Amino acid sequence: MRCVFRVLFGFSAYLIAGMMLLSGAAFASTSYDLSGPVTVTKVSDGDSLRSGKLRIRIFGIDAPELKQQCQDQNGTAWDCGLAARQQLENLLDADKLLHCELRDVDRYGRLVMQCFRGTVDIGAAMVRSGHALAYRSFSQLYVADEKHASSARTGVWQGSFQPPWEWRQQN
Repeated sequence: MRCVFRVLFGFSAYLIAGMMLLSGAAFASTSYDLSGPVTVTKVSDGDSLRSGKLRIRIFGIDAPELKQQCQDQNGTAWDCGLAARQQLENLLDADKLLHCELRDVDRYGRLVMQCFRGTVDIGAAMVRSGHALAYRSFSQLYVADEKHASSARTGVWQGSFQPPWEWRQQN
């Protein structure tokens, strides 16, 4: 059964998502529309945003952590985690308005959302630029975008890197 919730995006959206999680509602195959403008107040890293008190994790991607470094084609270290955050900031328009669809709530209480700036899928754009990877453990949606970035040798694909999920385990 597909449910669509239309509420003004704010703290009430967080409460609704929490109630749905506690009630056992399944998110994996359905998106829930918490419509209204999502104003980004902070870009935390390459796959996480804040809208006021709401913590949002971009669905289907995993970006390098802020302190993570990668190597370019010459083996020189560069701050790929900081570059990922900068890329996400660059993808936002001046007024930082997005339209996001709730896909899940993660174990940290963050809303896992697929977000768009106009017709641009933010997750796809991050993966296609090589500043994030398709998070295959949760979705296959961005695998083609990752293959494009890898072939173009852009972002982390310009040299060597450790996938963010492995880097987190070791650090």
